[in-house]
Amino acid sequence: MDKSIKVAVNIMIFLIVIGFIIYVLQADGDEQQVLIKNPATQTFNSDYQLRASIDVKDSVVAFELHGTRLYVAGKESVSIYNLRGERVSSFKIKANARDMAISHKRLFVLYPSFIEKYSLNGDSLDAWDACSELSDYASFTITDDFVFVSDVVHKNICKYTREGNFVQFIESPDKFITPSHFFDITHKNDTIYCANPGRHRVESYTLNGEFIAAFGRAGSHAGAFAGCCNPSYIHFDDQGRLLTSEKGNPRISYYDQSGTFNRVLLNQSMLGGGHLPYQIKTLNNKLLTAVNYQIKVFELKNQ
Repeated sequence: MDKSIKVAVNIMIFLIVIGFIIYVLQADGDEQQVLIKNPATQTFNSDYQLRASIDVKDSVVAFELHGTRLYVAGKESVSIYNLRGERVSSFKIKANARDMAISHKRLFVLYPSFIEKYSLNGDSLDAWDACSELSDYASFTITDDFVFVSDVVHKNICKYTREGNFVQFIESPDKFITPSHFFDITHKNDTIYCANPGRHRVESYTLNGEFIAAFGRAGSHAGAFAGCCNPSYIHFDDQGRLLTSEKGNPRISYYDQSGTFNRVLLNQSMLGGGHLPYQIKTLNNKLLTAVNYQIKVFELKNQ
């Protein structure tokens, strides 16, 4: 090859390399500018502030507020605390509790295949078995007249009277998808609300089991439910806001009863990190969360 041609080729290669380096540096600078402008990197501002942390004896399976007492169910016992975190008393329950609820001065404990009713002091009053073979109950909610239980194996809701008499099965028109035991259920007035975690939504039903509506969509952004089995927990506060709790990237958000997203109340950092979902309860201006061996009390600012 002619010497002049070789020189020209080398010069072209040199210019191409220099141009590539300049492009990479400019792209890196542009990316840094984008990251700086990304809202996700901005400081999270919450209406709540942490007021107290309560360390409990057993890993929290479920917890309930009743007056000035905090009832905390572990795997084989229920411990009762005051709101300062002092344990007042406890009583034994059967192993493998899944959920707990207090209604009309009675404490109900849900197990994988039966329900037991106790006095608030821990005296066993009644119990009944699941209405289906091989049931695997996850969560329940209790209205004035009925008990509604979610079943991850049969992928339905089982309705009982408060005395344990079977009434009916309730099924989702689009089928419940339940890859895990995060199949939460609650109620507000005469409406039942149930998570359909595999479909990333919340569904509502009448007390007679008639489907009303559903809301929710998959996504990692605020107002959507990401990953598997979200929302993990749902709960209504005194103002009628529907609170949702998610796992993976734990956060607690709130929606109105029609399913319109409002905002994130607590993010992963405020909750304490990790990947597990935080159970939620509310009392007046307080928001309580529970995971593992700790319950946290958040309170609205300027209250």
